[in-house]
Amino acid sequence: MKKFKAGPVEAEFELATKQALAEASEARTSTQTPTATEAPVEKPSQKIVTELLNARANPSGAILQGWGSIDGELFRLGLQLGLCDDPLENTGKVYSKIVEKLPPEIATVVRSLRELRNQVAHVKVIPTAEAAQDYLAAVENVSEAILAYRRGLPSYKSDSKI
Repeated sequence: MKKFKAGPVEAEFELATKQALAEASEARTSTQTPTATEAPVEKPSQKIVTELLNARANPSGAILQGWGSIDGELFRLGLQLGLCDDPLENTGKVYSKIVEKLPPEIATVVRSLRELRNQVAHVKVIPTAEAAQDYLAAVENVSEAILAYRRGLPSYKSDSKI
C-alpha cells in the first residue's frame, strides 16, 4: 500500500501538471507536419530520459531546469521574429510579445507551464517526482511544438545560424 501525503496545493499542482501534459501533447500533435526528410520523433531522447530519472531525486530542481528548454525556444523565436533587439528591454515585456505570436494552443500551455514553474521557484509548492516527470514531458512536447511552429515561418534558419 502506498501512502499519499499532500496538501490541497500539492494535489492541485499535480493535477495541473497532468493537464499541462495533456495540452502540450495535443499542441505538439497539432503542429507536427513531417516532411520527406523529417520523420516525427517517436522515441524519447536520451536527454529527456535522463531528466525524467533525475526528477525522482530532485523534483523542484528538475522543474526549474526543465523550463530552460521552453525559454530557449522562446528566445530563438524572438530572435527569428526580431522581437529581441533591445537588450535593455524588460524581459517580461519581451516574453509577452513572443508568447502573443504563438498559436493559441501553444501559448496557453506555455503560460500554464510558466505559472507552474513560478509556483516551484517561489516555494509555493513542493512537487512530487511524478508531477515533475509530467512537467518535464509537457516541456518536451511544447518545446517541440514551438520548434515546429518556428520551422513553418518564412524566416526560419537552423539553430546553428541563430
